[in-house]
Amino acid sequence: MLLKLLAVGVVLASTADHWTTYLCLRAPVSGFDVTEGNPLAAWLFGQVGLVPGLLIDSLITLFAVLVVVKTELVPHGLKIAFFGAVFAWTGLAVANNLAILQALGLATFTASAG
Repeated sequence: MLLKLLAVGVVLASTADHWTTYLCLRAPVSGFDVTEGNPLAAWLFGQVGLVPGLLIDSLITLFAVLVVVKTELVPHGLKIAFFGAVFAWTGLAVANNLAILQALGLATFTASAG
């Protein structure tokens, strides 16, 4: 059950990462130089464009999650640890993207205290 929950979490976090990446990179913002931090993703976007690159990345992510869930070659505990690490790493990417969107004035959310 935990494995499936983490797998879904990874897919949802990846979806949030891809959406916020799109919002950050879809058009230049005067006075800011926003670039993709992942060199492999940056290369992919340069080769096929942002939207096709995000779609390819999404399909690869979904396929990889399904392979990890289904394979018996990887011990269950290692799968849990892997998905936990990917979820955490992707969550940091989303948080970074949200901070960039806010700094660019493109965010529709604001942080409030108390």
